[in-house]
Amino acid sequence: MAAHVRRTARRSSRFAAGGLLIAAATFLPGAASAADAQEVEVPLDYTCQFPSGGYALTAVLSGRVPADATAGVPFAPGEIALGLDVPRPVLDELAGLGAASVSARADLSVLHRSGGDSATAAWNGLEAPAQEITGQDEVTLRASGDVPTATFGAPGTATLTASDLKLTLSPLQADGSPAASGATEAECRLDEGADGTLATVAVGGGETDQPSEPSEPSGPAEPAPSGTPDAERELPPDLRKQLDAARQEAAADADPDSPEPCPYPPFELPTPADTFVAGYSNVAKMDGAALLGPARLDVTLMKKYIADPCTNTFTSLSEADFSYEGRRQMPPAQATFLTYGFMPTTATMELVQVGPPADIVSVSVNSDPAIPEYTTVTAYLDIRIKDVRVNGVPLDVGTGCHTAKPVKQVLHAFGTSNPPSGYTVNRGGTMDGETYVPAFTGCGVDEDLSPMLTAAISGGGNYIKITQAPLCVFNDTESPDCPAKKPVPER
Repeated sequence: MAAHVRRTARRSSRFAAGGLLIAAATFLPGAASAADAQEVEVPLDYTCQFPSGGYALTAVLSGRVPADATAGVPFAPGEIALGLDVPRPVLDELAGLGAASVSARADLSVLHRSGGDSATAAWNGLEAPAQEITGQDEVTLRASGDVPTATFGAPGTATLTASDLKLTLSPLQADGSPAASGATEAECRLDEGADGTLATVAVGGGETDQPSEPSEPSGPAEPAPSGTPDAERELPPDLRKQLDAARQEAAADADPDSPEPCPYPPFELPTPADTFVAGYSNVAKMDGAALLGPARLDVTLMKKYIADPCTNTFTSLSEADFSYEGRRQMPPAQATFLTYGFMPTTATMELVQVGPPADIVSVSVNSDPAIPEYTTVTAYLDIRIKDVRVNGVPLDVGTGCHTAKPVKQVLHAFGTSNPPSGYTVNRGGTMDGETYVPAFTGCGVDEDLSPMLTAAISGGGNYIKITQAPLCVFNDTESPDCPAKKPVPER
């Protein structure tokens, strides 16, 4: 055993009182505030099988944690860090292959238990920047990153326990280029008798809506009358009637030989901008919610701008596309659901934008001193599911598991400019709506699992709330909103 490796016995008195919740309180509305959180360290003793042999390694998990969680609300750990003591024989081996420094990736399996249910979440992709190894007696790498959410479906006590750890060490030459030897991988197992408890979570009561059967979404309670401009179809019915009456009055007073008095011809002033969005989407059948984003949004403002003197309004038509690693999608989101009436399940979900860019329609009413602004965002998304585990057992859904038709996602928002309140496109804020999830198709390899996914997920009543950060408008280089910031999602 390398002399510098730290063992649990040297710290046992500090951790014998039980686990702490490893999570970022700022992501959990209604949970403990960041001020109530504490800094924690949890040493995990592993034996790792490297190509040259088995070595002891201590991984010290650290993070800032809140005090509790709420049933049905995503339990969202923030950035987690693993301090990794690299065994001296491994350093010597890497140095002998020409490495001057080494970086690492850590993939940690974490078992979630709630009542009699359990599921394993993958805390993958914890990255450690390169550290010099030349002439070093010991090297500690710090691998960090965000980890996936979990949703506990019932009040009680939940625990998070570390399990297997996979390390990938990437040796680098003195000039920073990869060493010819390539990456070294190690599979690590907790030592026999080691306590892998990361967190004990007190889960409080939450809403327990009954899951519903799949059904087609109902239409609007009061559809817009024929002839309503497209930009106004999603406005509140009372406002639609007010604007329609104003137009009819203006048309009655106009000279019949004159051109239509309203609206003015549209003009275009396309202006590039970007921002980030993040939020939560309820999964009604799982009695929980999934954390979405943060996701970058590329925006083109004022593709069309329409002033209407008859109604004293102006309408701005803009467009937006998600952007993630060159693709039109939100970042993949992994979620874990426990005790929701089916089976404990973890899965990775991707929301991929399809069809045209998202429409952003904002109607502002100048006749009101507050200048209210009504905004509707409409996007079409394909929901893709992969990396599914049911009751801890991998479920091979294949590479083509997705909704049979795109989801039409409509979000609404309201704000004022005088004084500033609520949501406006430039200032950001929160938008909300409901999501109807269609049936799934293409799921499964040896058998058709689409009906099972449809029964477990598809249907209506899925509330979604998205928070948008202020826009960074590219031609406003002095703006404090540039570069674009990532918002804290509201629940």
